[in-house]
Amino acid sequence: MSRVNHLVSRFFGSVTAKKLDAGDEAWVRLTLTGEELPVWERLGRADRAESVAVGRAVVRELGPDADPRWVAAALLHDVGKPDARLGPLGRAGATVVAAVVSHGRARTWSSSVGAYVNHDERGANRLAGAGARPEAVAWARAHHRPDLWPGTGIPPEICALLARADGETPDQ
Repeated sequence: MSRVNHLVSRFFGSVTAKKLDAGDEAWVRLTLTGEELPVWERLGRADRAESVAVGRAVVRELGPDADPRWVAAALLHDVGKPDARLGPLGRAGATVVAAVVSHGRARTWSSSVGAYVNHDERGANRLAGAGARPEAVAWARAHHRPDLWPGTGIPPEICALLARADGETPDQ
């Protein structure tokens, strides 16, 4: 899927996201630690739905005995997004602005655009401060930056799997 198709799909998915059912909520509560769950609970409806979809994709690929560290990393990878306080249109706009000026430059801004583009670092810091598993912290920080994957301590094949589960490919 091209980057544009991926982003369009995410936009419409966020606009039409439904509240998680009780089974999905229970699964998340059983999967995350007591330190991780409150961080996940800050996510809005659309981000929770996407989080569960990514977590379920990891379980489908690894099987029912999937290592809980990788499932938690999948569930928690976007926990920095609420810091931007942007809805779907604002997030779409931030993505376009970052593409025009460069993600590196937008990361330094103190605006909502900067907070959104830098959600990986913000989420990782929040998870670390909460006492989350190191793998979840590392993946939150590196999930959009394949150049950081080797320093995460996460096996390369798991990084690739987590990215695929999130609808990303390393070249995006």
